[in-house]
Formats: sequence, C-alpha cells, structure tokens
Amino acid sequence: MYAGPLPSPEGSLQGILRDSDHLLGRFGEAAWLCAVPKTRTDFSLRGDTDRVWAMLEGGAWVVLHDLRESSPSRGRTQVLRLDRRPLGLLLIPFGVAAGLQVLEGSQAGILVLSTLARGDSAPEQTFSPEDPVIGFDWSSLGSGKG
Repeated sequence: MYAGPLPSPEGSLQGILRDSDHLLGRFGEAAWLCAVPKTRTDFSLRGDTDRVWAMLEGGAWVVLHDLRESSPSRGRTQVLRLDRRPLGLLLIPFGVAAGLQVLEGSQAGILVLSTLARGDSAPEQTFSPEDPVIGFDWSSLGSGKG
C-alpha cells in the first residue's frame, strides 16, 4: 500500500488506497468522522462490512475488539495509536468492534471507507465505551496528549 505524497508541480497528491491493495473486496460507502479533542466514541460493530479508517487530521487511540464467532482472536482487544504522520490506515474486518478516544489538543478527522453502505448491510450495532461485553479500561490510555 502506498501512503506517501505523489510529487506534482502544484504541490502533492496523497495516495490513500488503491484497488491493487486488495483491502476492500468492493466499495460501498465513504464517510467522514470528525471528533473534538478527548472525545470517546461508542464502539461500532458492522457484522458484514469491512472498513478502512484513514486518519487525515489529528490523532486518536483506537480500540478494536474481536466479536467474530469463528475467529481465533475472538474476545481479544487491541489498542493502536493512529495519526496522520505518516498517513495512518487501519483495516477493521467485519465482526470487529471499533471505538476511539481522540488525543488531547487535536481534533480527529477520519475518512471511513466501507465495503457496504449502511442501508445495504446488516444494522450497525453500538456499545457504550464502558460496555461489559467489551470490558475495556480506558484509563489505561493515560492523558493521550497529541
């Protein structure tokens, strides 16, 4: 995957995702997620839709929790710091819940690409950040200064 600037006489073009990367089997929807500093989002779960998050502004801690029935990593949680230096891309497979906490001092802007549009897929499930199904301790992230 190429995520560096493509030189141009007028400036630069930032490549994000190409078909040849084979991250998304199809394209269904692009959405923009914007969150202010220190925001903690609900976990979202799309049971039949893969997503790619591209951090284009600011940074955030991203928490992933695998809820796929047949996955060897079912029940596991992974924490990643995602920011735009270098361009941060994250593939979130179907059946994996994702939530985030925006870093202090920076608004987060995320381009969300999905294999199915919201109306064309199973309903999205949401869990509060403190939901016991996921059971993540957000205090483990510290202050999260950007």
